[in-house]
Amino acid sequence: METVKSIQFLISGVIIGIVLFQTSLSAPIVFKFLEPNQSKIYIRKIFPKIFTFIFLLGIAFLTLSFLSNHAKASQITVGLITVSFSLICYLMIPATNKSRDEGNNKKFKLLHRLSVILTMIVFFIHLFWSFIS
Repeated sequence: METVKSIQFLISGVIIGIVLFQTSLSAPIVFKFLEPNQSKIYIRKIFPKIFTFIFLLGIAFLTLSFLSNHAKASQITVGLITVSFSLICYLMIPATNKSRDEGNNKKFKLLHRLSVILTMIVFFIHLFWSFIS
């Protein structure tokens, strides 16, 4: 297996791990064991970092795709989706936080749901790409 693809597999694994850790361990523990004012601080500190890290990993994945002599359209697509969806999620954070603070539950639920959907798409495309490549 070529080195570029091996690094891309590693990047995909890290992205998959980040999403799994956050959704299955971190968030449930935070909401179960911390007071709302404490969990608010944690969530508002961790999500910008998560989306930034996934964005940077997506940039690396995409860059490797363009540098590869044998890059497939699927590699470029995975990289583009990762970069764009993580950036969208990052940019939605202020509006999501504002809607929560203002008690606009309808808007909060919509933005939160969109963020979750985009993140899960990134998760599944990396999982799928890892298995088909």
